Amino acid sequence: MSDLATWWTSTSKTFVESSVRTAAMYSRRFAESATGWLNKYRFDPFFRTEVNVVGLQVAFSLVILGLVGTSLSLIYHDVSSAILQGLRAGTATGAPGSVGPAIVAQIGAIRTQNLLVIVSVITIVTVLFGYIVARVTLAPTRNALMSQKQFIGNIAHELRTPLAVIKTNTEVALMSGTIERDLKETLLSNVEELDRISEIINNLLSLSTLVRPERMEFSAVDLPALVSESVQKLSHLAKRSELLITVRKSPDCGVWGNSTALIQVVGNLLKNAIQYTPRGGEIVVTIQPSPQNQIELMVQDSGMGISQKDLFRIFEPFYRADPSRERRRGGSGLGLTIVSELVKLHQGKIAIRSAVGRGTSVSVLLPSAAGHGAVGQEVESKHRLNEIAVDFSSR
Repeated sequence: MSDLATWWTSTSKTFVESSVRTAAMYSRRFAESATGWLNKYRFDPFFRTEVNVVGLQVAFSLVILGLVGTSLSLIYHDVSSAILQGLRAGTATGAPGSVGPAIVAQIGAIRTQNLLVIVSVITIVTVLFGYIVARVTLAPTRNALMSQKQFIGNIAHELRTPLAVIKTNTEVALMSGTIERDLKETLLSNVEELDRISEIINNLLSLSTLVRPERMEFSAVDLPALVSESVQKLSHLAKRSELLITVRKSPDCGVWGNSTALIQVVGNLLKNAIQYTPRGGEIVVTIQPSPQNQIELMVQDSGMGISQKDLFRIFEPFYRADPSRERRRGGSGLGLTIVSELVKLHQGKIAIRSAVGRGTSVSVLLPSAAGHGAVGQEVESKHRLNEIAVDFSSR
């Protein structure tokens, strides 16, 4: 008997210890799993969004079930009341035959009224939850985009100073009269690449600035004067390719916009035309009134043109159509993207027409700074084009 008691005590003790160890192990695993999930929820915005969306959907289902249950309860109460009232009325009047139609008519009215209320409430709740889910779902993407833009802007600002120092030191070295020819060509190539990097940085800063368009100040801008200034700034590029640039402008072609942004629009369009127009080619810039109180800026070149399949992607960042990917032509693939965004901020329109081997024509419509409807309605009778040709060719 004592041996049996000893065995039972030992077995019970072993079982209890094993159960305690198993419970402790599962508790520890559960705590580790819960801690891991909580940490993932805290630090992973996309996982947090998934959990929040699922939670919102569950909450939405519970709300809908509650609404349906409440509505059915109200309908049951109203129908029961209608039946009782009909029976009492029939008993009081002594005409049982009229009870049935009266009850049916009353139940039909109750059904219609309750259905309208139910549909209205469910629609409002669905729209509300849909909006909340959309906000929660897009929050990580919105924050990531803002952080990316801010990061690009900060990096671009930080790169400006060392690049300026490198370029200055290189240009000082080029001033030396004892520099060898091969080394001079290398340094000149470095300066060109530094200018290209600076252009990319400026474009990145422009894209970063476009995140907050409310900071842009608008005023009346003399577009013809701005175009003439841009042509003068890019004259060294035109001379290098021996191009003929013709500017045709009408009087009173002021636009309502931001002068800094419009300088970038005109500069990018002219730079593209110069880069992709072969030596001895021609570029025509036209500024004239357009209907609906707008001013049209058109840049036409006799360059290589753009194929139809590439035209659909021409405004994508960093996209450059073949064969314009040649490194010797430079460019960052951001110019037309920035132009498109800036024109959009001015509530304007941009259109590009091109064919391979036949050149490219870019038309930009901008709001006029003139009075309501004063510009563009009498274009043919009031305005004539004045032409200025700037010949950078050697002929």
